[in-house]
Amino acid sequence: MNVLIAEDESATRIRLQRNLEKLGFQVTAAADGAEAWQRFQENAFPLVLTDWMMPEMDGLELVQKIRSAAQQPYTYVIMLTAKSEKHEIVQGMEAGADDFVTKPFDRNELRVRVGAGKRILELEQTLSLQNQRMKTDLDAAADLQFSMLPAHAPEVTGVEFAWKFRPCDELAGDILGAFKLGDDQVGFYVADVSGHGVAASLLSVSISRMMDPTPSRTSLLYDADNGDDALRVRAPSDVLRELNRRFQIEQCGGRFFSMCYGILDPRTRKLKLASAGHPPVLRVSPTAGAVPLDASGMLIGVIDDYEFDDCEIQLNPGDRLVAYSDGVVEQLDEHDEEFSEQRLGKHLIETQTRPLAEVLEGIEAAVLAWSHAGRLNDDLSILALDL
Repeated sequence: MNVLIAEDESATRIRLQRNLEKLGFQVTAAADGAEAWQRFQENAFPLVLTDWMMPEMDGLELVQKIRSAAQQPYTYVIMLTAKSEKHEIVQGMEAGADDFVTKPFDRNELRVRVGAGKRILELEQTLSLQNQRMKTDLDAAADLQFSMLPAHAPEVTGVEFAWKFRPCDELAGDILGAFKLGDDQVGFYVADVSGHGVAASLLSVSISRMMDPTPSRTSLLYDADNGDDALRVRAPSDVLRELNRRFQIEQCGGRFFSMCYGILDPRTRKLKLASAGHPPVLRVSPTAGAVPLDASGMLIGVIDDYEFDDCEIQLNPGDRLVAYSDGVVEQLDEHDEEFSEQRLGKHLIETQTRPLAEVLEGIEAAVLAWSHAGRLNDDLSILALDL
């Protein structure tokens, strides 16, 4: 391990160097703080021993410069000083010193102080490697989660889709989807798992897999119990009911989730919509503005035999539907004020003639601007469609 010494007294400097070399360190010695700072910028020194009182640049200024450099990995600093008053020790610690050795130093005290610093640096290095491995794993998990999002919008005559998905951390508890169902319908959903982190993201991935639109007798989205080989698209309420049966809170580590799921027939423009404790889907129209659709229900996982209902709406050409997670409207600013449903609705009304993708980009930008220093306090998910 490389060690840098800053000591203006030559006898003390030589003695320090010899003692440290006997302990197995590679030592670079500087005669004052200015020279030590120059050496520090040229090479990596995990451990620095510096005198307090020196010409050109004293030990306090050297420590402050080392800390302001914020180099990685961490540099452990031991100050050599004859000062022993409490306020002086506090001053040195506030400057960034990690430990002190009293001058004239005792060889054994030096050995244990330096040894303690070495152990801390080795632990820090071990933690850094573990954190890097965790970061690599989290990045891989985030890539997997993003792969669960729609690769492209469903090609449906008369319907245009767009969405935005922005986790507040590496992994999200939100998930969304849009897909064809059979030959003549299209489905879409937004789900929001309680909490954040790995556990919430794992549940969101499970939801995404359950919502696989591939026609199959085992698919959650289709019903084969009709006496023949034909598959019938399940109503949104039936899908939520089955999800609720499979994801009870006791079996999901205390987690639950909200969800909205809609099925649209593009030819008739009829929409069936069911909700499980999710923020209301907004219908934006040239005549009525932004109106929440009347679909409500209990959160999934809370009551095992809860009966969900379908809300049926006749849509019109020019209508725009916007489904979102509560991270959009509950985003806090620096004064803990929420972005709110009112601001979202106002934004949608003011931009209803603009292209759908542009509108969602504007909502994302507005929520980020509203947040404190651009930091989201929850995942942001928006899925919208135009007729």
